[in-house]
Amino acid sequence: MGIARALAEVGEVTLVTSNANHLVELARPQLTPFPLRAEPFRSYDDLRGLLNRLMTTEFFTGVFMSAAVSDYTPAGAYQIVERRRGEGDDGEEVWVVRPAQAQKVKSTFDQMAILGQKTEKLVDRFRRDWKFAGLLVKFKLEVGISADRLIEIGHASRVASGADYLVANTLDIVEGPNAGAYLLSEGRSEWVPRTELAARLRDLAIQKS
Repeated sequence: MGIARALAEVGEVTLVTSNANHLVELARPQLTPFPLRAEPFRSYDDLRGLLNRLMTTEFFTGVFMSAAVSDYTPAGAYQIVERRRGEGDDGEEVWVVRPAQAQKVKSTFDQMAILGQKTEKLVDRFRRDWKFAGLLVKFKLEVGISADRLIEIGHASRVASGADYLVANTLDIVEGPNAGAYLLSEGRSEWVPRTELAARLRDLAIQKS
């Protein structure tokens, strides 16, 4: 919400959100210089359809893709018939399963597993499918890696999506006295404290306008 409010200081903003508190807050009179409206979603499929509608019917000068969407979607339910250790020492396991997919999965199984199928990266669709040519800022959250590795992964992720900038952080630096993120662009990485991130992204929007 902080980023959306900062951007509404320089232009109209559409906030695509699954946060109910955001919807309640935006129902009140707004004090931003430009309109700030909300488009709600609840699931990955909702977001995919909503983005497709917005990007094909409306004009945007910038997109800040901060939504954390599901990396996997359920693709089947299975009863676990047998589960045993593999032959190596790498923690590998061998499972024998039986399909259990139904409108209501039975509660008689001692163990069951849900198969997750990888979902499409929605941020990749802006350049590829919707031919969006404006400012594209991608967000990436990692866990359990060093700052150098985060920056390395972030640069590769930015290029893969065709984003102008990428905001990269880990769970360790999302909150707390030293909270912040790395703002990555072509050949550059900049540390931005969390308290300054919204304003820094607003400045990028001004530069691109």
